[in-house]
Amino acid sequence: PLSPVYPRQSTGRRRALAHWIASRENPLTARVAVNHIWMRHFHQPLVETVFDFGQSGAEPTHPELLDWLAVELMESSWRHKHLHRLIVTSLAYQRKSSYDPGATAGRRAREIDPDNRLLARQNVGRMEAELVRDAILYCAGKLDLTQGGQELENSEAMSTYRRSLYYSCHPETDGKSELGRLFDAPEPRECYRRTRSIVPQQALALSNSELVHEMSRHIGGRLRKAAAPSADDPLTTVEAAFFQLLSRSPTSAEEEACLSFLAGADGSQPSTADLQAVAGLVRVLLNHNDFITIR
Repeated sequence: PLSPVYPRQSTGRRRALAHWIASRENPLTARVAVNHIWMRHFHQPLVETVFDFGQSGAEPTHPELLDWLAVELMESSWRHKHLHRLIVTSLAYQRKSSYDPGATAGRRAREIDPDNRLLARQNVGRMEAELVRDAILYCAGKLDLTQGGQELENSEAMSTYRRSLYYSCHPETDGKSELGRLFDAPEPRECYRRTRSIVPQQALALSNSELVHEMSRHIGGRLRKAAAPSADDPLTTVEAAFFQLLSRSPTSAEEEACLSFLAGADGSQPSTADLQAVAGLVRVLLNHNDFITIR
């Protein structure tokens, strides 16, 4: 024969291995799965060494919780959707990401547990590169939600509007889009846990890239259209911009700074008539820490 000859009947070894991996007698599989799911929701795993559950790995911060969730996963026929629902409806997940500065309990929690290992509050995370791009397009009303289709070249990611999920990403030169290179796109050697970094070039990309400038104009146009009945009141536009981009209301100091920005250097009355000024305000908010932060 010119090629390998395989038996017509399987030996069953691969099937036996699969049954052993997913067996209740081997809880390691469920524990690893639970740890990864928990890390995606809380931005911090229960076992710090997500790549090593052996004796040389770190001990779990909540071993009883890890085992309980592992049993819950196995008893629900390994349905991840059930585990996701269980986690996101828990009180631990729904806690605020900051302490009340005037509360005694908050001060004690910071002193006793500065690293928040006991989950007295929700952890703060950062958007991945894919989410940053998709969030900008979504706020501008330009994100193409079409499902499926052929993989697209990453070189087109800054000029087309499909979800970032559908663009290629590979480790070779030019294997990532502009935002992907700066906001820690996936790496093959990081299959366990994504790297998160904060570098000055990220702010430059959110200020100067052609995609951000184009989407800022679209977002500014949508804000002016939404505030059409109150077009003469720039505060309405400022509040709408904060709600749409940061999901919160502006503080008094932020309102004053934004109105001053819309007034321009000449100190005239703040106005939203100038689309360029509103687009500039949008770019400022896209660079706000609250835009790329998940709380």
